[in-house]
Amino acid sequence: MKVCFFSPTAYGYFNPDSENWAGGAETQQILIARHLADRGIDVSFIVGDYGQADVELYDGITVIKSFAPFKGNRKLRFLPDMARIMRAMEIADADVYNQRSTSFYTGQLAWFASRLGKSFTFSIGSDYNCYRNCLGRLSWPMTSLYGYGIRRSDAVIAQTEKQRVLLEENFVRESVLIRNGIPIDPAPETAEHRRSPDERPEFLWVSSIRKIKRPELILELARRVPEADFTIIGGLSVEGPYSSSIADEASRIPNVNFTGFVHPNDIDDYYSRAYIYINTSTLEGFPNTYLHSWRNGLPVFTIEIDPDSIIENNGIGITAGSFERLVTEAKAIITDIARRDAMSSRALEYVRKNHDIREKGDRYIELFKRVSGLHKSSS
Repeated sequence: MKVCFFSPTAYGYFNPDSENWAGGAETQQILIARHLADRGIDVSFIVGDYGQADVELYDGITVIKSFAPFKGNRKLRFLPDMARIMRAMEIADADVYNQRSTSFYTGQLAWFASRLGKSFTFSIGSDYNCYRNCLGRLSWPMTSLYGYGIRRSDAVIAQTEKQRVLLEENFVRESVLIRNGIPIDPAPETAEHRRSPDERPEFLWVSSIRKIKRPELILELARRVPEADFTIIGGLSVEGPYSSSIADEASRIPNVNFTGFVHPNDIDDYYSRAYIYINTSTLEGFPNTYLHSWRNGLPVFTIEIDPDSIIENNGIGITAGSFERLVTEAKAIITDIARRDAMSSRALEYVRKNHDIREKGDRYIELFKRVSGLHKSSS
């Protein structure tokens, strides 16, 4: 069986010098692809054009160049980009193609795979993927192509039970629930947070600097909780002027360290030394930052993002419900180290039981094997 993952912005995971980009969809596809390769499956990745060779090999995964993301006029590029995607799929010659998170590429990939006599699977990224209008985040032509891709896909994979239910309600389409995974072997042996009496606790925030993530709230939290230090990690290239204004504001707050982009290969050091992870977003699917946090025994404090109520049900952080309560809880946890460590122990136990990439990757293998022969057998 040959499996190909499509992700135009994933090239930086293979070649860290090529681009400063990281995201949850890319992270999960990379982790699953590496697991499949470790299991002896022929794996390829279709990525964007960043000036690299047409085909490269990284740790047993074939990386194929397609079009240049974020460049030129999208309408004028539409047909040439389609041709480059089709060519890359022909080079991959996979039995199954997988794409994650909504875009008009979903429809193109489903159609191309069908023409090639191959199977196409779609993995839901954010919750808005489960709505026909994508909650207004994509224009009508794009949502139309996306809907076509959902209808024509051979399998849809949901991250949460909420996504599974929403997809069935809005698309009348069943999906398979496979929660996100992460390598858990590097997890610490103890959850205790040891710091000297004069050492200040560090709160961590990791995301893209975008309005939907509400980075202005982590800055306000830093102002309201001056007894803690705050590390903010995120690239600035997504929403130019807004992102730059957040970086400028962060530089004026004495207890904030704004690092900018940190490559995924180097980010675990920040999780391992933090005291609490903070999420201020308004819309997510299942944040990979949560898995990184729990793998390092780091409780998650969020205003509203709690997929399937996992945080509250397992006691591995706080779902505040409002910014004011987030402020109150952040202040209280600084001196309540025992409570923090109890959350930390439960987080380690939870992630090890429920998000091992080996188990999740094996479930993807089972799914890919099931759909890999559908079109060949019907042709």
